[in-house]
Amino acid sequence: MAEVVAEVPRPVGRERLLLATEACLKAGHEVRIADICRDADVSAALIYKYFVDREDLVAEAYARIFKGLVASDLAAFAHFPTDLHQLRIAVREQAQEIFSAERDEVRWARLEALAHARMNPGVGERIEQARHELVMAMADTIMNLQGEKLNREQAETFSVIALGLVLGVTAMSPGRMSDTQRLGLAHMWSDMVYATLTHVHS
Repeated sequence: MAEVVAEVPRPVGRERLLLATEACLKAGHEVRIADICRDADVSAALIYKYFVDREDLVAEAYARIFKGLVASDLAAFAHFPTDLHQLRIAVREQAQEIFSAERDEVRWARLEALAHARMNPGVGERIEQARHELVMAMADTIMNLQGEKLNREQAETFSVIALGLVLGVTAMSPGRMSDTQRLGLAHMWSDMVYATLTHVHS
């Protein structure tokens, strides 16, 4: 009997437009409506159903690039164990994922999105909104961890530092990091996160 392979649902129009625009921006190409619609396999009219104009589409795509994979990282944080030894291991494993070579392109794309925000007010506003959402989401996550000792203000400050360090490390690291360098970064970042979650008192 032949194995039945489940068909993967195709993204709806808005998602296809954003995916095509993100790919265009990451490749360093100029965003042209005709090209985006062709790549997304949608009509040009659909853009104006979901976005005010080209600039609105580009700003939203940059905001998504800036968010990167933080949402999936926060989902992992939310399921961290409460046992201190297991918590330390979980934080370190997540840090190794964050600083892995497979994430280099994602982290650099986030920095490029941030650079465009400095030059484009529309992109800047959207990325500021994304930044605020990420910080609040991380603060919520760590406040919900059992045994944490942070108040809300400390949680938000910690979130700014923890999320910002990832981008800062990307900007300041050598172009080609060795496995040893990546492991060192992951260990230092995870030690900071672990120490904050377990030793800071309000």
